[in-house]
Amino acid sequence: MLNQTIIRVGIRYGVLCSLACFLLVVVLYFMGYNPFGNAGRLTYLPIPVFIFLAIRYFKLFNEGNMSFGKGFRVGLSVAFYTAMATAMLIFLFIYLVGPEVIQAHVAEMRALLEETREEQVRMLGESLYEEGYKALDSLTPSMLAADDFVRRMFVGGIFSLIAAVFFRK
Repeated sequence: MLNQTIIRVGIRYGVLCSLACFLLVVVLYFMGYNPFGNAGRLTYLPIPVFIFLAIRYFKLFNEGNMSFGKGFRVGLSVAFYTAMATAMLIFLFIYLVGPEVIQAHVAEMRALLEETREEQVRMLGESLYEEGYKALDSLTPSMLAADDFVRRMFVGGIFSLIAAVFFRK
């Protein structure tokens, strides 16, 4: 069932969270770090904060009538709108800044793959390792944005589950 209150809270807090996440991406870029590599994990920090704030706001709005399902839907709504808006902003950012962002990311990922070559080959096999290494050449802005969307949805889903358990009756 579609609950407009959940959607409105999700849009409000999700878009605010995406702006905070995108601001962290831009700050990392201008500080000289790769915002899509290991340093980019810092940009996921606003997600649990905004999920908890949204569920708390929703619980106050509904006068404490909160079930696990409603809390989880609010959290997933915030996670979805955060992931969607941030992925769109990152896509635009990559196009505005230029291909050097992708080239820097590919260089960092190749260095990481070379550094952990033996472990990767042992776990994946030689053929999968080589395919992954060659796939870095075809990385596009839409692939980075889609990867960011999936990762933010995953992180948001986990924290939605935690927050829903925390705020249930």
